[in-house]
Amino acid sequence: MKKKIIVANWKLNGSIALLNDVLKPIANFVNSHEIYSKLIIALPFVYLYPAYNIVMDTKVIIGAQNVDIHPYGAFTGEISANMLNDIHIKFVIIGHSERRLYHKENNQLIAEKFKIVKNSGLIPILCIGETEKDHSLFMAKKICREQIDEIIHLLGEKAFNNTIIAYEPVWAIGSGKTPSSNFIKEVCDFIKVYILNKQNINENSFFIQYGGSVNEKNIQEICNISSIDGVLVGSASLLLDCFLKILTIVSKEYQKSFLNC
Repeated sequence: MKKKIIVANWKLNGSIALLNDVLKPIANFVNSHEIYSKLIIALPFVYLYPAYNIVMDTKVIIGAQNVDIHPYGAFTGEISANMLNDIHIKFVIIGHSERRLYHKENNQLIAEKFKIVKNSGLIPILCIGETEKDHSLFMAKKICREQIDEIIHLLGEKAFNNTIIAYEPVWAIGSGKTPSSNFIKEVCDFIKVYILNKQNINENSFFIQYGGSVNEKNIQEICNISSIDGVLVGSASLLLDCFLKILTIVSKEYQKSFLNC
């Protein structure tokens, strides 16, 4: 059974105080409890190295929220995969809906980012999902397929080997609305089968998460969806008590499933 992966996306939130008041207690909690999950916390660039130093002797992993398509050069304000490697960052979120929406990142650009991340030895956390309009037109699978295909066309038959894919319906992010368990399972099953049919890889070599208004109230139901290998958590990851509850529930459910195998 795959170990669950929890990714916390802090988005445009962070301070030295927040590292001390939230990240340190999370790291202490993970080290002092039996947490049967891999925990990755994605922070703004300016806090990556301070955060890495805080968690370096713990089980918490620090990840980045974005990366540029260039390895170096005259690209003011950008951060390269080489730089992330240099400060020991191995996971990076790409294709988040907020990047697609606010920074006009299309499928082609995201595929280029995916390629440079893979070529640099980093592990991509690829976000895919449909908008509310797409959802109303029953296009969730079509949109996910198009976002996946762009990457396969660029990287070939092993593109998704050693990759995390986060299915995040855009209309659910930050809205407090969560799709039904059946819908999440249906789409995540589709993503898994589609990739396996297109790629020469093993299903254990990639992970599928769900993200979109994940919190301590709905995490139990989400954990019971057999198709997913973890969750991508947004705003709830900034609230210490809420996030520790999420960690505890995910770990208990994994342990229960493992013992029942």
